[in-house]
Amino acid sequence: MTTALFLLRCVELGISIRDLDLLTIGMVIDLMVEKGNDSVEENSERGSVRMAQQSDFDNF
Repeated sequence: MTTALFLLRCVELGISIRDLDLLTIGMVIDLMVEKGNDSVEENSERGSVRMAQQSDFDNF
């Protein structure tokens, strides 16, 4: 991830440059991951996401 892309993602999350003084890169990346997981939770309610079974791991 480039610096420009990182700053763009921060703006999309609503994090200002001033806020970045209080956060670590890891904290910001955690926020990005959580935002990405929000759409997965919505899909799982509709049944399009399922829990992996042992056979899935065996095939992997």
